[in-house]
Amino acid sequence: MKHIDINEVYTLFEEIKELVKKGNENKQTVAQPEVQPKIELSDFSVINELTDKLDKTIEEVRKPVKTEHRHIFSLDSSKVFVGVMGSCIVTILCLCTIFYQRKEISSCADNDLKYRYIKMQGETTPREIELLEDIFENNRDKVKPIRKEVEKHEKAVLEEAKRLEKARLKEQEAERLRQEAENLKRKK
Repeated sequence: MKHIDINEVYTLFEEIKELVKKGNENKQTVAQPEVQPKIELSDFSVINELTDKLDKTIEEVRKPVKTEHRHIFSLDSSKVFVGVMGSCIVTILCLCTIFYQRKEISSCADNDLKYRYIKMQGETTPREIELLEDIFENNRDKVKPIRKEVEKHEKAVLEEAKRLEKARLKEQEAERLRQEAENLKRKK
């Protein structure tokens, strides 16, 4: 497909404009009143040619341009091969890191639960700690009841703390009201 430069279109317009100006100048010759005006016919064949060129140019500009993009993925290229291999190695390293981090996070969660269980018990002996370690290492099926027991205890402690806080706030409010009452009695 022929690509048309916009400058060509502008050039065609300028040529047409100049030809029309020349034609108008030829027509504007002042004739004397006694003599019949001369009618000159300009040569419009050049204008017709330029108009035809302009029409063809406009038609070509209006035609849609189809652009194709092709992406070739071939391992024959060393850059592509190195890129694919690098991506595979990075992915494998990430998966290994995630696997080991998962073990680490699980171990930290277990240690947190052990601490909370010992804190719930209050005092503990070395024998009880040893039994607790055995449960977490060898008897994982007993961990779930321990977790439920700890969560139940923590919830009860939290509710008790809320009740105590409410009672404290009510006592403060009662004390404030007593003082206001005493102040009112003194003023009377």
